[in-house]
Amino acid sequence: MFKPLRIVSVVLASAMMVPAFTPTVVNANPVDQQRQRVEDIVDELERLEEDARRIGEEYVLAIDAQTQLDEEIVEAEARVAAREAEINDLRGDLGEMAIRSFVGAGDTPLGPLFEDTDNLNAAMQRDELARVALSAGTVTTDDLNAIVKDLEVERADLGRKRAEAEQLAKNLVDAQERTERLTGEYRVARADAEAKLGELVAEEEARRARESAARVRAEYEAQQSASATANTSNGSGSGGSTSTSGGTSNSGGTSTSDSSGGAPAPAPSSPPPVSSRAGTAVNAALSQRGVPYRYATSKPGVSFDCSGLTKYAWAQAGVYLPHQSRAQYASIPHVAKGAAQPGDLIFFHSPISHVSVYLGGGQHVHAPATGDVVKISSVNWGKVSGVGRPG
Repeated sequence: MFKPLRIVSVVLASAMMVPAFTPTVVNANPVDQQRQRVEDIVDELERLEEDARRIGEEYVLAIDAQTQLDEEIVEAEARVAAREAEINDLRGDLGEMAIRSFVGAGDTPLGPLFEDTDNLNAAMQRDELARVALSAGTVTTDDLNAIVKDLEVERADLGRKRAEAEQLAKNLVDAQERTERLTGEYRVARADAEAKLGELVAEEEARRARESAARVRAEYEAQQSASATANTSNGSGSGGSTSTSGGTSNSGGTSTSDSSGGAPAPAPSSPPPVSSRAGTAVNAALSQRGVPYRYATSKPGVSFDCSGLTKYAWAQAGVYLPHQSRAQYASIPHVAKGAAQPGDLIFFHSPISHVSVYLGGGQHVHAPATGDVVKISSVNWGKVSGVGRPG
């Protein structure tokens, strides 16, 4: 349950051990040294950004766990109240019989039978009720044992959940502070890099985006060519069968990816058509440009986190998405990276820890991180782990 804290601690420790951006290059000319330094800086910025996003995602998952635990506590309280009501009703029904049965029996105390259930010793209550019921010949020992044992179990479960909720609340505060601290380290590192080598850093990031986009296009075209060749060889009937199988595989792979936190499942060979509502989702996301980032929020004009923005955008198109990037990936059909179209959701890193709305032309709109705002930027396809198509 407290996985977010462990991950935050590990990432913070590793971040503290990373050396400053001062790589040593022996016997290299100044141009090569400068190029290597810029590449190292961008590498470090990408690592810090990915770590911050991963920790932020774990924090959101912990909030979801807290919400679920709160609901479980309400249900447990209702079960305890129901069991106590059963015992109180039974105690009332047997009260008169108990008095008649044990009048004058000084060695058999009646107190436990009538004490408040909050202070009642379960074993004493079970013994007293059993004696009364059996003497009256109306209820079996098993019936009484079942009621009291159920109450014992429900009370113990409620106690555990309350203790867990209290600890989780404390850990969430700590997790939020650590998440914001790590994100702050990224912002400071980026500001320092941009101040010293701003244009060169931007050029390096743009170069990586272009190269990753070219690789994705080439891979997709090769896959399409191989698929077309296979369909020609096998006949159109086999191609239809492959499409159906791909859809089934996508469903099964989705479930596995979400539960295990591993790499996303491969996209089906035949992607679903683009939704007619994709344009509405794109415009909704674009309308929130400039809105600040904030963890675990989805408030138009106020603040968003990454999955809060995508959830809002597609909600305006009438499509529900959960407020969590991995859950979003698990809830929609998947397409190949090279088949991405405007309105599709782009998922980053493995396990998934960031999501955006694709605009086409290698651009996406997203809520990047604390201290930043909803904005348009180039997609670094090298960091993309999957593409999904709502609608």
